[in-house]
Amino acid sequence: MSFFNNLKKVLHLGGGNDAKKKKVFNNIRDNSDPNEYWDMVGELGDGAFGKVYKAQHKTTGQLAAAKVCVLDNEDDLADFTVEIDILTEVRHPNVVELHEAYFIENKLWMLLEYCDGGALDSVMSELEKGLSERQIAYVCREMTRGLEFLHSRRVIHRDLKAGNVLATMQGGVKLGESRDAE
Repeated sequence: MSFFNNLKKVLHLGGGNDAKKKKVFNNIRDNSDPNEYWDMVGELGDGAFGKVYKAQHKTTGQLAAAKVCVLDNEDDLADFTVEIDILTEVRHPNVVELHEAYFIENKLWMLLEYCDGGALDSVMSELEKGLSERQIAYVCREMTRGLEFLHSRRVIHRDLKAGNVLATMQGGVKLGESRDAE
């Protein structure tokens, strides 16, 4: 009988005395409530995976965009770890910064740099017109700087669109929503 138990262990078929091991995600605070550290001060919109809120750090007053994704289970969390790991390692003026990430009660919270100008698709929609040629040239130059930096780190964005290009009121242009690493 021990032969079959050993075979199950070797082939990872289960049945042994091993309890299911909990996955460890290095850049995500597990079972820590983000509401202890951040106040949600408004809703910014709905993203592809959940809602996005404007948040303010309770101690520092720093603003952030809190992206809250409801996941079916902890295994779905692995889909987001690439983005979180990349954003934890890269710092550039043209790439949105990740402040913190939390996973609690099947919700992933990503506290990202708040870009007070909003996404370019929303800006154009509000203005009811496209950008001028001069504005497009400026945005493209800033995007290229961010992409050049990401590519030097072997990161490919793979979802460039106006909704993933964020602006600041100080004239900053930042890439957001990258997920894939080469």
